[in-house]
Amino acid sequence: MATILVADDFHENRDVLCRMLRLVGHSTISAANGQEALDMAQEHRPDLILMDLSMPIVDGWKATAILKTTSDLRHIPIIAVTGHVTPDEINRAISAGCADYLAKPVDFERLLGKVASLLGDTQRPPFLSS
Repeated sequence: MATILVADDFHENRDVLCRMLRLVGHSTISAANGQEALDMAQEHRPDLILMDLSMPIVDGWKATAILKTTSDLRHIPIIAVTGHVTPDEINRAISAGCADYLAKPVDFERLLGKVASLLGDTQRPPFLSS
């Protein structure tokens, strides 16, 4: 399974997302702001990043843009996990370099589907098979 970096300034949000991901076998690391996300990405080289957009110190839009201009990190897919879901805000996230987005509150099945799609994982946990 993959290592996934969860970046969100609210501890509860990080905790729920990490629990969801670990439930299906992924490893998780977390960051409380955009600068920590940049540092953790550099140190741990995750397979995927879930990025809140509104965070202190460095926001998610800027952190994503920095990651996408860093040669050894630009390949990491980033999913914006956000309450900013107007078409303009979604386009801004995609323009910054996000591969996809999820609206808060996060739907568990949708999260896992997007993660699996971006990681090229064709296996779905049995409880999600239809």
